[in-house]
Amino acid sequence: MRRFGILLILLLLITIIIFVMYYFQSYEVEETIINIPEGNSALQIANILHSHNIIQSRLLFNLYVRINRIDKHLSYGKYLFRGRLNLKEVSEILTSAKIMLRPITIPEGLSLRKTCQKLSRSGFGKYQEFMSICEDSVFASKLVGFPVRSLEGFLFPETYRIADEASEEYIIKMLVNEYFRQTKDIDFSKAPIDKYSCLILASIIERESYYHNEMPLVAGVYLNRLDDNHRLQADPTVAYILDEQGKRRKKIYYKDLKIDSPYNTYKYTGLPPTPICSPGKAAIKSAVMPQKTDYYFFFASSGGRHEFSTTYREHLRKQSELKKQNAS
Repeated sequence: MRRFGILLILLLLITIIIFVMYYFQSYEVEETIINIPEGNSALQIANILHSHNIIQSRLLFNLYVRINRIDKHLSYGKYLFRGRLNLKEVSEILTSAKIMLRPITIPEGLSLRKTCQKLSRSGFGKYQEFMSICEDSVFASKLVGFPVRSLEGFLFPETYRIADEASEEYIIKMLVNEYFRQTKDIDFSKAPIDKYSCLILASIIERESYYHNEMPLVAGVYLNRLDDNHRLQADPTVAYILDEQGKRRKKIYYKDLKIDSPYNTYKYTGLPPTPICSPGKAAIKSAVMPQKTDYYFFFASSGGRHEFSTTYREHLRKQSELKKQNAS
């Protein structure tokens, strides 16, 4: 009987030591925003926290909030967690005011630089910090899962709701994660080129065509040119060079086509080294599933649509006809 009493005391002491250890010990929590649905019990909240690696023990969390009589004061809403946190600090966040989220829309076709500008001008962080993160090749490669120079092309165009307290790194991760979420149902293994090349091509298609139903045909033309080792001669790639140089103009001049840059598809064959913008899902699907065609040429006509041709002679003839129509 005496042994049982000693054993019971030992178990109690061990439990107290473990509880104190968890009470005071803090753990590094990766920045994340979680949603606590209305009406959730302390146990349900503990399950959510544990699934996001915010707490180490659901049992001890429940014990802590009950002992401190705050289990009835854990409110629903969205909460931001980051840094080194212990049970006390996690509980204080859950009993504090809920974070406010502001919407921001990233449209299709924005370059990395312009996306960072938009985020910064909307008050979500510092432009230079956004750029530093996106152009860190080590960070970018780790985030996307294969070697890349930067996150150009991966900042998916979408409407987001972001907390003012969120860091630049968290926001960039949110945009990149959205790219992978949006493209998880696309079978890149069926594409005529590799996955990253699809993204590069999609970025050119996005800047070239306004109409989703025209994009697969534009993709087919570009792939024909790639297959036959013809230069793509895509105006958006030259516009990208000019934009990166801080030169903003609506029209591309003949002298611009001579710029010596790997992004100049009038001067070099093949795809540019990176995407030139963040394409939407329609453009990405078009690069993966292009329309088979005999066309090798196209040019913009009225209403933003394109005229397509099989031969260069036909291409020139259609351009001449359009000029005559516009002149009459």
